[in-house]
Amino acid sequence: MQSLFSPDSKIMQALSRLADLVILNLLFVLTCLPIVTIGASLTAMYTVCFRMGTDREEGVFRCYFRAFRQNFKQSTLLWLFLLFFGIVSGLSIFLFSSQTGSLRYLTYVYILFLFLILSVASHVFPLLSQFDNTITGTIKNALLFSVGYLPRTLVMLVIWCLPFVLILVDLYLFLQVGFLWFFLYFALGAYGTARLLRPVYAPFMEPQQEDAL
Repeated sequence: MQSLFSPDSKIMQALSRLADLVILNLLFVLTCLPIVTIGASLTAMYTVCFRMGTDREEGVFRCYFRAFRQNFKQSTLLWLFLLFFGIVSGLSIFLFSSQTGSLRYLTYVYILFLFLILSVASHVFPLLSQFDNTITGTIKNALLFSVGYLPRTLVMLVIWCLPFVLILVDLYLFLQVGFLWFFLYFALGAYGTARLLRPVYAPFMEPQQEDAL
């Protein structure tokens, strides 16, 4: 029984990881409140999650805010770029879906475009957290990864779109499980995504980074 509660036991390690994810989720939610900072928050959260369980792991607070600060400009520009085209796509879908005749078919074009934007967005911030690149280079790589690893992309889209789909489909259920969004869901999703992408990124990492993964 004593070994069960030792710091090195699997149960205590799992509880410690859970506590880290709760702290990380709270940091993410709070730093997302200005909306414009969502890109920097996502990048910082991914930075922490990719380092968990490696020799580069450090305190959640320190790692998060350093990554938030270092990547703020680039991640914010990428976020605003993707948000703009996402909103344009959503409004176009709404507009053309109410049309008649051939204009209605444009709905499917913009649905495809929105899917592409979401797919790229799902890869942009993990990439930004792990690789130094230009904004154009990051978007290009995100597009290549989203298409080249489509099954992983679909899993990531399910993880990140679930809360928003739930708002549209069943707002009451979304509110009932509201504590999950606030305390755990996003950090757990980022942690799962990081584990999903580690083998994908490994061949492109510098030797010291690859060893850490």
